[in-house]
Amino acid sequence: MGEEVKILIIEDDEDTVEAMKLTLEAQSYTVISAYDPEEGLRKAKEEKPDLIMLDVMFGKKDEALGFDYAVKMKQESDLAPIPILMITAVNVKYPFLEFSPQTDGDYLPVDDFINKPVDFKDLIGKVKNLLHAKVSKWANWPDSSQ
Repeated sequence: MGEEVKILIIEDDEDTVEAMKLTLEAQSYTVISAYDPEEGLRKAKEEKPDLIMLDVMFGKKDEALGFDYAVKMKQESDLAPIPILMITAVNVKYPFLEFSPQTDGDYLPVDDFINKPVDFKDLIGKVKNLLHAKVSKWANWPDSSQ
């Protein structure tokens, strides 16, 4: 029997969480969910997941709290090594922004992005890649020289 792999989804849209949870559980991953970033930060500290999936926008005002919480997680020594897959509709709604971990890591320390609506084949591929890496490339953020 293999080791349990835990994935934490921090997303305020319950339907999106449920769809991703079903997809990931079908791959034998254990899925934990949080519906706001503060709850997500608490659960990340408690559960020590292998991967965090973090939405960008939260609440009725569509506040971009995911950016702030990605930074907060990288500032916590016990959370910094955990890869973050950012869930966003920003790249679809505002394609000129083109968020990318290659170009935006200096101020947004996430390992990859997945667009909403989520393509589940793409989701599985990105999750497997990040779990294979085991450690976030931003584990020592903001020191990018390491």
